Amino acid sequence: MASRAMNRASKIQRAHLERLAIVYVRQSSLAQVYGHTESTARQYALADDATRLGWEASRIVIIDADLGISGRTASARAGFRELVGRVCVGEVGAIFGLEVSRLARSSADLQRLLELCSVSDTLIIDSDGTYDLAQFNDRLLLGLKGTMSEAELHLLAGRLHGAKQAAAGRGALRFPLPVGYVYDDARATVLDPDEEIQTAVRDLFAAFTVTGSGYGVVGAFAARRFPRRAYGGAWAGEIRWGRLTHGRVLGILANPAYAGAYVFGRYRSRRTLTPDGTIRTTLIRLPLPEWAVLIRDHHPGYISWETYLANHERVAAHCTHHGARPEREGRALCQGIVRCGACGRGMTTTYPARRPAVARSSPRWWTRSSPTASCRWSRLRRLRWPWPRRMRWQIDGPAAAGPWSCGSSGRAMMPREPSGRFTSAIPTIGWWRARWSSAGRPS
Repeated sequence: MASRAMNRASKIQRAHLERLAIVYVRQSSLAQVYGHTESTARQYALADDATRLGWEASRIVIIDADLGISGRTASARAGFRELVGRVCVGEVGAIFGLEVSRLARSSADLQRLLELCSVSDTLIIDSDGTYDLAQFNDRLLLGLKGTMSEAELHLLAGRLHGAKQAAAGRGALRFPLPVGYVYDDARATVLDPDEEIQTAVRDLFAAFTVTGSGYGVVGAFAARRFPRRAYGGAWAGEIRWGRLTHGRVLGILANPAYAGAYVFGRYRSRRTLTPDGTIRTTLIRLPLPEWAVLIRDHHPGYISWETYLANHERVAAHCTHHGARPEREGRALCQGIVRCGACGRGMTTTYPARRPAVARSSPRWWTRSSPTASCRWSRLRRLRWPWPRRMRWQIDGPAAAGPWSCGSSGRAMMPREPSGRFTSAIPTIGWWRARWSSAGRPS
């Protein structure tokens, strides 16, 4: 122990003692924070080591903002960013860590920190010794430790994912069940014994068979409650009753568990790089042939597998996010490509009884939950002459501030005679706006 202390103190100079000693504390998950308290206590005790090595108590700073955050990336770690910032301005004399893996599990992040420490003459001190990054041997040793730490994380993740996939292949991997299902004493998936919950789920599928749309199901449940299982908090795992939403309807219709199927691997994670250099992980929904595990007739279902596939195709046919929308009355002109010139949302057309067509620029859920006086709807008049070469609209009213200005008092309509010339927002692809002349050509 005495030789180790001498080895530590041999590289510490007065210039280092006159600057800050940063004690960096991190645990990879909240479960480790609450369950592995001894490791956390050892990291906080590094402040006593800094005192014994000559730093004054006023110059010892503990950074523990990353407790419960993985060291795989630096983007989500505010404490690591604070540490790097202090090193860059030259106010850090030494960084204390229990081991190199506490600093970073990524070789790229660790090498960046080592380079900054080398330039700013900052020491790194762990349980094995003191490292001066200006010396090649110390820098090489820390680099090897960082590489081994990253490889260790890769091996652990590989083992965990392999065991998880093996259990899922047998249908033995347990995960939270959707509303309408519970685990029995034999760990098998069975229907919820609560008859009210079963009736609500069956009525949802029956309502979709009758109405054919998610909003139709929401309307059928307008005066009823629907069960929902709470996750986390004091109500974790318990059933709560509330209003049925459109998103929940689509989620239930898309869940193959209600058809008696055990499914694993419906989503795949993908890491993307944002323009500011931040690495983000997103989930991608995979098509049915690419699901990793699919075991049909695994448990009792509320609907058959054929009904599930038919519902899936029916919902996909009603999707208006991409491409042309379903054809209604009148001619199918510019379906799916017209956008509001004020807000940029896609225009949808409705046909109220005894009224002209109404073009709406907001989705139905938006107008219901957040009614606003702008960008809501515009009334269209029928064209009074044949359709040769002209595709134009004109704005009539005080809200005519721009193309397709859909204010509550503004109306977008066809010109009453083929002599007008104006700027319109007819078919806008993306955010591009076309200017059309009376001859029907871009001017």
